[in-house]
Amino acid sequence: MNKYDYYQLALEKKREQKEYRQLRCVSALEDKGNANQLNFASNDVLGLSRHPYVKKNTIKYVLEWGAGTTPNRLVTEHLECHRSVEEKLSALVGKETALLFPSAYRAHEQILSTLMHERCMIFIDRYCHHGLIQAAIGSGAQVFRYEHNNLKQLEALLEKANPSHQKWIMTESLFGIDGETASLKQIAELAHTYGALTYVDDSYSVGVLGKHGMGLASHRKGIDVVFGSFGKQTGTFGAFLATNHLFRNYLLAFNPELLETTMLPPAGLGAISGSLDLIPDMHVERQKIEMLSQKLRELLQENHWDVGQGKSHLIPLLCSKESECLKLSNALLKANILVTTLRPPFVPQGAMRLRFTLNAHHRDEDLKLLVSTLQNLREEPSLSVV
Repeated sequence: MNKYDYYQLALEKKREQKEYRQLRCVSALEDKGNANQLNFASNDVLGLSRHPYVKKNTIKYVLEWGAGTTPNRLVTEHLECHRSVEEKLSALVGKETALLFPSAYRAHEQILSTLMHERCMIFIDRYCHHGLIQAAIGSGAQVFRYEHNNLKQLEALLEKANPSHQKWIMTESLFGIDGETASLKQIAELAHTYGALTYVDDSYSVGVLGKHGMGLASHRKGIDVVFGSFGKQTGTFGAFLATNHLFRNYLLAFNPELLETTMLPPAGLGAISGSLDLIPDMHVERQKIEMLSQKLRELLQENHWDVGQGKSHLIPLLCSKESECLKLSNALLKANILVTTLRPPFVPQGAMRLRFTLNAHHRDEDLKLLVSTLQNLREEPSLSVV
């Protein structure tokens, strides 16, 4: 056995289990022969990554602050460009303060590993995304997963909780798995009744839902911590935490990694700031996305596809078998239609599905093409898709 065998065998096992993944390079408008690929997988639903104002603001920040990455907070304390973006963000979300992070996935780990301790109990919706669940498990707290959007079960768990332990309720506001929303009002009421704190990942709703398009958790009473990713509807990268001064100060005081981590570069800050300037006034784009989402959902249901109960711009297509889900995804790709395939561990075992993400640049004819292609593929004997 040579020094590479372990890794080679592990990869071969992944291939056998149909879990092998490779990165596929795409452009903004990817050419496949003479036809542009129709993209239902992009999170850039408002088109902000290519918006002239966002690009102009990015250049402005680079010219003023430089192109490269900035030092960490331990070395330079805090730069004006970071402070201004955090203040703008906290005002838009309706919180006392905010904190920026270079990576959304890593941010959950940094936040939860600091705020949680062994006398904490986390109650988390089992359909929350993989990164949040893993961060909760790794935080050192006791973790209890309740069934998706089952607030009766959540309340039963809260009733049984150790009264001497600190309790946290965690959820996504808009679930990436099925496009359904959480009942944040009821969750906040339960938190108040049982003395729990609340942590809401608002990543999928920022930009498209909520007050001024700033997410379902924005300006909502009873939500202690609002988390969001800039890598989705805002068209940039990085993440944020919007909360009170107490939690921000606690994070900075008790997690040295936050101080030692290299901060977001000026280019990223310029793009974020530009997107935040535009989002509150993008009513037309949000209305169009809502209309297109409703239309696609109706078209799919009329043709007997199972799209779940959601009403957002994230539309799942549920498959009876995981193997057929993969076949359908590959067949759509060959037809120049790009969709998201959600597979374990990013969804629970047995919950594999395709996901269509609507954006403001889609047209009615794009929806009809997608549905007609699905219908044609359904008739393929090799697919056996229900």
